[in-house]
Amino acid sequence: MNLNLLDEDSMQPSEPTPCDFFKGEDAITKAKLLGLPDLELVRQAIMIGDAEFRTNTYYNRARFIARWGKIGEQLALLLRQSDPDWVFHNDSQPRIENTAKKIQIIFMSGNIALGIADQIVSAHCKKGFMTLKNIKENQSSYDDETKLRTWILYFPSASHPAYISTDIPTIPFEFAYPTSFVQDPKAQKISILPSNHTCRIAFEIDNTLPVKAYPKPVLEPSDEIKPDDFDIQLVI
Repeated sequence: MNLNLLDEDSMQPSEPTPCDFFKGEDAITKAKLLGLPDLELVRQAIMIGDAEFRTNTYYNRARFIARWGKIGEQLALLLRQSDPDWVFHNDSQPRIENTAKKIQIIFMSGNIALGIADQIVSAHCKKGFMTLKNIKENQSSYDDETKLRTWILYFPSASHPAYISTDIPTIPFEFAYPTSFVQDPKAQKISILPSNHTCRIAFEIDNTLPVKAYPKPVLEPSDEIKPDDFDIQLVI
């Protein structure tokens, strides 16, 4: 496997190859045909991650990575309940694998192109060596069941317009099959974005239902000692 980021093959532009795009009922049918997870389970995982994210405040600096971790955790748990052949690997890059189906899934937040057929989908932020390695393994077509295939589950970042606008009726997410990547030429280390997806299977979450959020209160520290800070009892 050639992991030299300076070779011409590794510096391909985004999406030069044809991409099969599926949405709606076609997406549901295609996902089942390819052995990908039930979209309802993925919806549940994302919604659970979002619900927990909304309980955090601005002061929780880890809230974004925690959302990513919660979505991955819930997806792994829900898949294990539905089919024990799904196994969660937590080494290097967390991923969910089904050796019987020859599928492994890595998960990350996607860019603004999620669910839009004529836009180039990729990750919301740059990735490292393990994402590169997993993409390089995709040497066969996305429907070749004889070889291990790495799919990316792209869910929207917390800054996606669906979360900050009131007039967007759906929250998009999708499974995509990457075959190449784009390296940042100015980076001193591996810093890539997945590209050349030959298949995209897009789904949606209903965003019209009311969401109740109960954020944790922000307690400001104080040096003032008050009478209520002590439980004083008079002993006679």
